Amino acid sequence: MNLKKGIFVVSFGTLLEWAEFTFFAYMADYLSHIFFPADNPDFARLKIYGVFAASYLMRPAGAIFFGHIGDRYGRKPPMIASLLLMAAATFAIGVLPTYEAIGATSSVLLVLFRMIQGFAVGGEFNGATVLLTEYDKNRPFLAGSWTSFASSTGMAFGAFMATIVSALNYADLWRIPFLLSSVLAIVAIYLRKDMEETEDFRIAKENKSLFKIPLIAAWKHNRSGLLCTAALSMFVSVYVYTGNIYYRTVAVNIGGIAPEQASLAITIGVGLNTFLIPILASLADRANGHKLCFFGLSAALTLSPLIMYLATTGNFRYVLLGQLIYGSIDAIVSSTAFTILTSYFKTGTKYSGTSFAWSITTAIFGGSALIVNEFLAGHLKLRFGPGMYMSLSALICLIVVVRVYRRAHKSRKERTLTKYVC
Repeated sequence: MNLKKGIFVVSFGTLLEWAEFTFFAYMADYLSHIFFPADNPDFARLKIYGVFAASYLMRPAGAIFFGHIGDRYGRKPPMIASLLLMAAATFAIGVLPTYEAIGATSSVLLVLFRMIQGFAVGGEFNGATVLLTEYDKNRPFLAGSWTSFASSTGMAFGAFMATIVSALNYADLWRIPFLLSSVLAIVAIYLRKDMEETEDFRIAKENKSLFKIPLIAAWKHNRSGLLCTAALSMFVSVYVYTGNIYYRTVAVNIGGIAPEQASLAITIGVGLNTFLIPILASLADRANGHKLCFFGLSAALTLSPLIMYLATTGNFRYVLLGQLIYGSIDAIVSSTAFTILTSYFKTGTKYSGTSFAWSITTAIFGGSALIVNEFLAGHLKLRFGPGMYMSLSALICLIVVVRVYRRAHKSRKERTLTKYVC
C-alpha cells in the first residue's frame, strides 16, 4: 500500500469515529429530551452530559487493550478491531428506541453503547497517529497532523449534520448520522484489511526489541513521553470540548441565538481549523514544530476568555469570530502536538504509552469538561468561568511541554558532546 493510500485509509476511519462521537455532543440538548424524562430540561441535559462522560471512562481500558496488541503483535490488528467495535455500537445507537417507547431501559442501553464506543476510540485515535508517523519519516509533523485533520474533519461533519437536524427538526432525523457512520465504517474496515505493517515495527520485532508488557516499559523508559502526552491531552480535552462543543450551549442558552446559527458558526470554525492543520504542519516540518506548538498554547492562554465571551453576546458575527479564533489556535496546536508526543517513545512502547496517557487524561478532563462548564456557567452563573478553565489548562500544558522539551534537548546535546569528546 502506497503512502497516500495508507494515509487515506487510516484517516477515513478516524474521521468517521469523530463525526459520530462529536455529533452526539452537538445534539446533547436535543437527545436529552429523547432519552431522559423531560420534566426538568436542565437536569436532563446534565444527565446526557453524564452519558457523554461515561463513554470516556472506558477509553483507558480500550487504550490498554488495543495498545498492548499494537505494541506486541502489530499496528494493523487493533486498527481494524477498534473500528469494527465502533461501527457496531454506533449502529445500535441509531436504532435505539427512545425513553417514550421503552422507558429507563433506553437510558441504560444508551450508556452501554456509548461506553463501548469509548472503549473503541481508546484504541483508535493514538493508534492512527502512531501508524501515520511511522509511515512517513520525511515529513513527521505533516504525518502526525493527519489524525488531527481527520478528527477535525469529522467534527466539522458532525457539526454540519447537527445544523441540518436542528434546522429541519424531524423527529427521527437524528438517527441518520449514526446509521450512515456505521455503514461507512464497514467500508473503512474493508479498506484497512490491505494495510501493511510499519517498517519501524517490523525492525523492532526482528531485533527482538519489543516488550512483554509495553505499558510498564513505557513507564520505565518513557516517563517524559507519558507526562507530555498527558499534558497535551488535558489541554486538547478542555479546549475542544469547551471552546467548540460547549460553545454552542453558551451561544444558545446564554447568548440567545438560534441553535442552527450556533451550529453554523461552529461548522465554519471547525472548517477553518481543518483547512489550516496540514498547512501549519508543513510549516512545522520546515521550521521548529515545538516552538510553533508553544506559540499556540500561549495564544490559548491569553485569548480563551475572549473566545467564550464572544459566545455570550447574542450577535452571530461575534459568535462566529469566537469560533474563528478558536479554530486558528486549535490548528496551531493540533498540527504539531501528536508528532511531538510520539517522539518521546520507543517503538515498542509507542502505541500503549501514547494511547494510555492520552486516554486516562481525556477520561478525566474530556469526560468532565461539559459538566464542569455547565456548573461554572449554568449553576454559578460565571460567564468567564469556561474561558478561564481553558486558559488554566493551556498554562499547565505549556509549562509541562516546555520543560520536557528543554530536558530532552539538553540530554541530546550532552550525548552529542560526549560522543564528540570520546
